[in-house]
Amino acid sequence: MWSTRMTTLESPRGPAAPEGPAKGASRVERWYGWVDAVAYVGLLNLLVIAFTVAGGVVAGWAPALAAATACSRARLRGDVQRVVRDFASRWRRQFVHANLLAAPSAAVLLCLGLNLIALTDRPGTGWLRAALVAAAAVGVAHLVLVLTMDAHYELRRGRCIRLAWSFLVRFPGAPLLLVATTALVVAATAFVPGLLPVLAIGAWVHLCTALCLSFYAANDRNLPAAT
Repeated sequence: MWSTRMTTLESPRGPAAPEGPAKGASRVERWYGWVDAVAYVGLLNLLVIAFTVAGGVVAGWAPALAAATACSRARLRGDVQRVVRDFASRWRRQFVHANLLAAPSAAVLLCLGLNLIALTDRPGTGWLRAALVAAAAVGVAHLVLVLTMDAHYELRRGRCIRLAWSFLVRFPGAPLLLVATTALVVAATAFVPGLLPVLAIGAWVHLCTALCLSFYAANDRNLPAAT
């Protein structure tokens, strides 16, 4: 048994010989996968910006992010979709719903942002600014959880908002990962500002959606054990 394994591995004309073309093909497939992923993220980025502007920015950003989240969920699950058509359909169909769904998080983030601006250049307020930034990070995590929960589950709007807060409290590691991902994307965009209109928003939505789907899958697996 041992000698057979050694012979098979050492012989260039044995079963191991065709690995060269196979490795080349797998390398091409990996490159194609990367190019396809970057192209998808770029398209998603463009769609979010375009439909945010189409909604007048204030009313357009929430349905645009909701549509992008739903499209990313479909892609991660391997569902067949026509991204542009499905994005536009979801944006139009969920316009009012998405704005109402994101309103609590948006209101909190707006208040925190205004307070941060008011405290700028004021001496002795460093600790307060840090607390406001931490609260804003929690608000961003809640917004992401609300949008992904709405795309992944069939929940009423109020229940979705409450469950997102409950998820934040019960699983503190989840918001930490979402905040870290957001901070990484923001830092990369600050270092290379050209990423914002090309990749940054789409990459952020797709990465956060992937993280949230993994959180929900782990939680769903643990539900039978808990009951």
